[in-house]
Amino acid sequence: MKRFWLNLFLFAVLTAWVVPGWCAGAGGEENVYAVQDRVFHSNNEIGFSLGYIADDDFYQVYAVGLGYTWHLNEHFSWEVLRGAYLFTRDKDLKDTLESQFEATPTRYAEPRYMWHTHLVYRPLYGKSAFMNRWLVNNEMYFFAGPGHINYEWQYSTGRTAEDNALSLSFGAGMRFFLSENFCLNAEIRELINFRNDDAQYNPSFGLSLGYRFNLAPRRLPEDPTVKKLKNILDEE
Repeated sequence: MKRFWLNLFLFAVLTAWVVPGWCAGAGGEENVYAVQDRVFHSNNEIGFSLGYIADDDFYQVYAVGLGYTWHLNEHFSWEVLRGAYLFTRDKDLKDTLESQFEATPTRYAEPRYMWHTHLVYRPLYGKSAFMNRWLVNNEMYFFAGPGHINYEWQYSTGRTAEDNALSLSFGAGMRFFLSENFCLNAEIRELINFRNDDAQYNPSFGLSLGYRFNLAPRRLPEDPTVKKLKNILDEE
């Protein structure tokens, strides 16, 4: 758990470097304010994600998932659903216990799939110059929400049993707008899974490619001065 918060702190510090306009102007004589609305705003986003879930005792866990997010406004979103199937690969721990210590675990849990819903807060927005050639719009966001995870318990006797557990998910991410419709998201998060007899804490790292769209044309903000001038010209 402590390692997760350390990673989150480092992530926040590093991303602060790529958001110009948050600090004072040259010499600190005047403040710089954000005067431009966010570009590429869309109400809907469908994402395809790949991730790695760390700190499982017996398995390397890789997540492949899909999700849908509804962007309520420029600061808040609701990730309605993010589901993932979990691919696992055995670690050497079980073989090591059996070969070196002649101890066979009585049971161990293999994660199979999970889903979550998140409230997303997006307070930070900026632009970055990539290789001094391309301008990349980006935003930082924080999210938290409940969900569900499915385990299959493997017993030394050969018996298996299914376990469905409540799961909590929270973390931070960075979204890079590749175009009007596509974005790349990088995330770190903590998963807390409340199994029948214990709680499992797993940090997770992931990337997702999002497709953003509107079901209706976006309403652009209207400048009162421009509207007034337009009315004058129309009258003439």
